Amino acid sequence: MSKSIRKTKSPAKILEVKINGKLVKEKNSTETFLSVLRILGPKKIAEMKDVKIEGLPLVVSSKDYRMQLSALDNHWYACTHMPTKSKKNLLERIAKLLDVKLKVEMY
Repeated sequence: MSKSIRKTKSPAKILEVKINGKLVKEKNSTETFLSVLRILGPKKIAEMKDVKIEGLPLVVSSKDYRMQLSALDNHWYACTHMPTKSKKNLLERIAKLLDVKLKVEMY
């Protein structure tokens, strides 16, 4: 009988974001990502036609078929199905497009 070899999952990465002189660090990278999107403005992000995840908008106004859409507020949802490094890169890109100073640390 052969044993299947399972890839072990690496420890979860943490995001820490400094924006407008404020430190944003939640219990996990997804919650930090969502908090920063709320600060940057879901509507502004939704209007950015080139900010997409796998060809679909990052921020949408209603849930669609994607399983991992998380609520930003009562009207906006964001796709959170991506690695922490992608969340970091995406936050940096959005901040640059919005001309907002932001520093993201990942550890």
